[in-house]
Amino acid sequence: MKGIKKREAVLIAAIYCVCIAFMTYQLLIAKNIQAVIFCIIFTVLLVGMITAHILLLQREIKSVLVRLSDMVASLIDMRETEVFSVLNDDLLSKLQSQVLKLSRMLKLQNTKLQNEKNEIKSLISDISHQLKNPLANLKIYVSLIMDEDIEPLMRMEYLKNIDNQLDKLNWLMESMIKMTRLESGIIQLIREENSLNDVLMTSLKQIYQKALKKNIDIVFIPSEKDMRLPIDLRWTAEAIMNILDNSVKYTQESGKIKIQVHKYELFARIDIEDNGPGFDEQEVNDIFKRFYRGNNSKGIDGVGIGLYLTREIISMQDGYIKALSESGKGSTFSIFLPLES
Repeated sequence: MKGIKKREAVLIAAIYCVCIAFMTYQLLIAKNIQAVIFCIIFTVLLVGMITAHILLLQREIKSVLVRLSDMVASLIDMRETEVFSVLNDDLLSKLQSQVLKLSRMLKLQNTKLQNEKNEIKSLISDISHQLKNPLANLKIYVSLIMDEDIEPLMRMEYLKNIDNQLDKLNWLMESMIKMTRLESGIIQLIREENSLNDVLMTSLKQIYQKALKKNIDIVFIPSEKDMRLPIDLRWTAEAIMNILDNSVKYTQESGKIKIQVHKYELFARIDIEDNGPGFDEQEVNDIFKRFYRGNNSKGIDGVGIGLYLTREIISMQDGYIKALSESGKGSTFSIFLPLES
């Protein structure tokens, strides 16, 4: 503003100097009184108009600066206030639009960072909770074994329990490592043309012994023609295995698991159906959450990571998964994988 005022003063002084020089010339040389009077009137009018214009310009600039200040203050207060009309196609309106856009981007980024922070807190809390019980059990069994008067048979029993707890800890840590590597993007799925039947057979081999111990009948109905899909063989097999493993764990002795493949125009669908206890309808949005255990999972080993990993792996390959169940009447999980990448 100081620079503007200085330029205005110089402009007015220059006009006065020109007019005074012209009047002096008329008086001393031309001796024209009328020209001098006209010059005085013209000078006064011109200076008045320039001064009025300068005052209006200063007022407009002050008004713009006040509105800009209000806009910045509203952004600081995390509010979006439009101080310039969005209907005007002028520089100030465009500037306002860009500033508001930047503000929304910063808000979105801040929300994302806050969500990631909360996610890390939740993960640490969940991991601590999951490790608490096995470690406490190990401590108890070790203290019992250290008793010199313990019977050999009891010592062996406690050692077996320790071995089971160590297996559980090992499985838990491996699952958490997979989970964190998938979430952080360290693991990159390699999507290549693979036989869907080969993927399913790889998954079935991993749970066959568990099913055999419970005398569970597994029925596999492949599609009429084997499909080749752009999927990661290893990780897709693991995703399907997690569902099969759940089915085996929750299906009673001498139960049945049915696997059927369907081909649609855009997707291949894999249905895994069991006659276990199922889950309540209101749990359908929770069963794929990390560390979630259903109401019917009491007394059954698990930490609630398998289905979460399955959904992550399938989603990373542009697929999706659905679950249908009725408590006490079994469950059906349907995996949809795209036929083309």
